[in-house]
Amino acid sequence: MNKILPLSLICLLLSCSLASSEEHKSLISAEMFSNAVAAVEQKDFVEAVRLFSVLAEEGEPASQYNLSLLHYKGLGTPENYKSALYWAWSSSLDGYEKAPALVEDIRENVTDKLITEVADSTIENLTTKAMSGNDEASIKLGKTYYSLFIEPDIKNAYIWFVIAQALSVEGSDELLAEVKKEIETPDLLLFQTDATATFSEIKK
Repeated sequence: MNKILPLSLICLLLSCSLASSEEHKSLISAEMFSNAVAAVEQKDFVEAVRLFSVLAEEGEPASQYNLSLLHYKGLGTPENYKSALYWAWSSSLDGYEKAPALVEDIRENVTDKLITEVADSTIENLTTKAMSGNDEASIKLGKTYYSLFIEPDIKNAYIWFVIAQALSVEGSDELLAEVKKEIETPDLLLFQTDATATFSEIKK
């Protein structure tokens, strides 16, 4: 597989993300996104990484995707597949449609150990948010336990999907139904007890 994208294609990928950013963020963030794209077009990748990093930390999915791509290709920052996977997965969790393909591409070029490290880091961050009352973090935790690890963690995926359902997080019903198909009834009853205990500790 050819992992090195031509500069023109990278610029196209980044430029095509602009509309998504403008739809979901403030005018200030949209302006910063535009400046980041302009930096790419001018081959000032260091500045692009700086700007996309700010937006990525704010949870802007197109910027997370673009930052992942820059880390993956070593543009504006040393090539780093761990950071690339982290930001690609974050973008995927936030619903950016191009991100899943990038996640799979990166996964094919890293070790199981690195994937586990990224999953653990993601879970640590999301758990803090979920326990602090961020409802969306619950479904993201379920997705990470279910889909990012080499082997799905069915128990914890179920726990967080059932919590997401209790919090009326959109999309949780379908994911919960999918995971429940893989759980035997005795285990399901035990998992429900654990989910209830975790739910009671979440800041409401």
